[in-house]
Amino acid sequence: MENGKKDEGIGDTIKILLKEALEQQRNTMMDNFAQILHRKPRGDASVSNSNFGNATPFKVQVHFEIPIFKGQIDTYVIHKWLNVLEGYFFVHDFSSWEKIIFALLKVAPNVKDWWETYCEQKDESIGSLFVATPTWNSFQDAIKEQYYPIRSYEDQYIKWTTLWQGSNQDVPEFTNIFHTLCTK
Repeated sequence: MENGKKDEGIGDTIKILLKEALEQQRNTMMDNFAQILHRKPRGDASVSNSNFGNATPFKVQVHFEIPIFKGQIDTYVIHKWLNVLEGYFFVHDFSSWEKIIFALLKVAPNVKDWWETYCEQKDESIGSLFVATPTWNSFQDAIKEQYYPIRSYEDQYIKWTTLWQGSNQDVPEFTNIFHTLCTK
C-alpha cells in the first residue's frame, strides 16, 4: 500500500511541475502576443489609417521553397510546381503579369525560351504585337498544354468516368480518390 501512495505522490509532483511550466510558457506567449499587438506603426501611412489604431497588423512570415521547373513532361511535377506558386501568390499580392514574371524566374532557360517563342507565335497569329497581354491563367494553360504528357487528359477523363467504389474499399478512401480526380 505504501508503494501505491508513493507513486501517486511522485506523479502528483510531476503533474504540478508540468502544469506550472505549461502555464508559465502560455503566459510568456500571451505577453509576447500582447506586445506585438501594442506596437506603434512604423510611420507607414496606410497602416496608421487602418482599423488597427496604434497597433501594427499581425503578420506571419511564410517560407516557400519554390523549385525550378526544368520542363519535364510530368503531370505531377507541373501540378506541384503550380500549386506552390499559387500558395506563394496567395500570400503576396502580385498582379497577373508579376505572377508570370516571377514564375519565369523559377524555370530552366529552355522553358523561358519556349515561353518567349510561344508569345511571339500568339502575337503573330493575332496580327499585331501587344494586342493580347498574357494572363496568369493563360500562362498556366500554356504550360499544361506544352508539358503535360499527351495522354494525361484522356487518362484522367477515363479514370473519372469509370470511377467506382471497390467492394473492399472504405468510403473515406473512395472519397479521397473522388476529390483527387475531381480537382484534376
